[in-house]
Amino acid sequence: MIDIAALIAAHSLLVIITLIISALPLYFAVKLVKGEAGIVKIILISLLLSFASVGAARFIGIFAGIFMLIATLFVYKLAFKISLLRAFIAWVLQYVFVFMVVMVVLLGASL
Repeated sequence: MIDIAALIAAHSLLVIITLIISALPLYFAVKLVKGEAGIVKIILISLLLSFASVGAARFIGIFAGIFMLIATLFVYKLAFKISLLRAFIAWVLQYVFVFMVVMVVLLGASL
């Protein structure tokens, strides 16, 4: 069995780089909607919402997705000091950015 804590400790620099890269789409989305964003704040919020999603899926079940969307919008609203509409736009934009990067990588790999 793999010890997750030992694996993370052994590859801490890789984990830090991965956290920063995974937070960039949300960072750019929040900046586009004129929210207050810092990379550390973005990483912490991403981690918090990821753990909350796992917990919601475990305890709420089928309605966890709807619950987490609403929770995510309110967390974005409070943390980045933006309206609910801007929070929703930031949420959509982060996935648009990820989709665009994936498409560029896939198209680049096929050439």
